[in-house]
Amino acid sequence: MKVKYYLLSITVMGMLTACSGEKKEGSDTTASTEKKVEADQPTGDVFIYTSEHRHEKTQPDKAKVLISKKLGSINTNEFKGNTTMEEIWIGEQVQHIAAGAFEGCTNLKKLHIAGPLPVINDGAFVGCSALEELHGDVYTIGVDGFKGCTSLKSVILGEHAYWIRVGAFEGCKNLKKIILADTMSKLEDGAFEGCTALEELSIPNDFKNRMFGMLPNQANLRKVYLLTTEFYPVPKNCQPNKQCTLYVPDAFLKQFQGDEQWSQFGSIVPMSKSQYYSAEGFLK
Repeated sequence: MKVKYYLLSITVMGMLTACSGEKKEGSDTTASTEKKVEADQPTGDVFIYTSEHRHEKTQPDKAKVLISKKLGSINTNEFKGNTTMEEIWIGEQVQHIAAGAFEGCTNLKKLHIAGPLPVINDGAFVGCSALEELHGDVYTIGVDGFKGCTSLKSVILGEHAYWIRVGAFEGCKNLKKIILADTMSKLEDGAFEGCTALEELSIPNDFKNRMFGMLPNQANLRKVYLLTTEFYPVPKNCQPNKQCTLYVPDAFLKQFQGDEQWSQFGSIVPMSKSQYYSAEGFLK
């Protein structure tokens, strides 16, 4: 009987130790998550924009603006012409940024999107000439959504990216990077009109035979990610150059490397070596 009690006590102690270890590990993970959340939140002098401000048509008068968690959308022309805002935080509760919401906010430099964000509507950020990047899980970007954002350099959309409409990035002459997911199903002509500085972009499977033709200056390309489910010949509108590295899904690497036309690119490497995609071409 004493042996049984002894064995039982050892078992219980082992379980408690395991639970203690699990709790500690969970605490570390929680702490890490909390730090990330804190890093995504504004600090210092912040204007918290609420429904009362909306009702009274009071515009933010500080550089940093946080959209209240009680607001599920940003209305048409809500901040149009505001030149005080420089940085804005949009929480995951926001499902829609309406047409012209930030039109002409010429000092807006940074946009934090907690996401996912289903819709950025027509002309929502048109003329935001100081905006530097768009990083977030955005589903749809409307007509002329970021037209004239001349300081925009980087666009990285998340795994739900679905539709980019005509003129979405028209006139973004300093845009160098566009990273898309293979979930893209609609891409309208003229979406990248005037984006002459593009150096790095991904080409979703559904647009493999037309997207090269939408680029105004292929000579600048330095990295291209082909998000394809099969090997395919070089499109007629593709202009390979020796300064550009082509990333292809690992499974088709030898086929692309062995093709005479594709090999006119500077190098062809497996997708798994990219910082954005897995071996299959899915966003990491």
